Amino acid sequence: MAAGIQENTPMKTTGIVTTHKHEVAMKYGQPIKLILFGDVHRDSPAHAETHWKQFLDYAKSQRDAVFLGMGDYLDGVSTSERGILMRSGLHESTLRNMENEANGRVAQLAKELSFMRGKLIGLIGGNHFWPFPDGTDSDMRLANKLSCRYLGVCSFIRLSMANCGRTHCVDIYAHHGLGGARLPGGSINRVQQAAEWADADILAMGHDHKRGVFPANPTLRLEPCNKNGLRLRHRERWLARTGSFLAAYEPGQANYNVDAGRGPCSLGWVEFEITVNRKRKHAYDSGETSVSIRGIA
Repeated sequence: MAAGIQENTPMKTTGIVTTHKHEVAMKYGQPIKLILFGDVHRDSPAHAETHWKQFLDYAKSQRDAVFLGMGDYLDGVSTSERGILMRSGLHESTLRNMENEANGRVAQLAKELSFMRGKLIGLIGGNHFWPFPDGTDSDMRLANKLSCRYLGVCSFIRLSMANCGRTHCVDIYAHHGLGGARLPGGSINRVQQAAEWADADILAMGHDHKRGVFPANPTLRLEPCNKNGLRLRHRERWLARTGSFLAAYEPGQANYNVDAGRGPCSLGWVEFEITVNRKRKHAYDSGETSVSIRGIA
């Protein structure tokens, strides 16, 4: 079984945290798009096919973009279902057939996302995945097929943007997501709570299928300066819930959200435009730079 699910009561996810550095070339004044997508549930009967195809078409058209997956790419097996499987007593041949089916679904999704190869920062692991006997799961195998890093359920990521030997960094805290709230304010508050201890420029979660970006309160820090020894630098920070591609209300189709009387969620993805600017003093380049971030949902 995959890491983190050997116990009688499995964890909701693998419980793995990682650190990761992703390097990308940039030009001063030219935005780099960071596109976050997740909670695809590609093989669910309620998968929002039209929205997914729109996303793929849009993502393919973006030239200066990098991507980050936020988990639950396949409907797979939920936490409670993994517990049932471990105690199922199913025949080996039945489990092998189920494994082959899961492998086929991973391969199909990898084919759809193949255009991201080389531009994919990595894949966050979700709580819906298929566990394989070799200790891997469907999220890990999807990352392998896309030649990117599997990032666990939580990752601290440094996006390192380079130009002519100079490097500028944006730090990202990404977690598949915690809890759920009925209203958007409660949902983003769970991300804000992480900002109390996770030092990053962008903090993002998926899981609850809500979608939105919100500027957090800036932080202030002192930096060395040639003029008088010190300067005060503002750090802008952003919070995000990264949306989903799972529809709730399809006439004639049973759905647990309908059963619970919950409303539909805003389908789609979120993105950030990251721009490194050079400050100019009159006609000369002062050598100072600044990084600006703009959130889009």
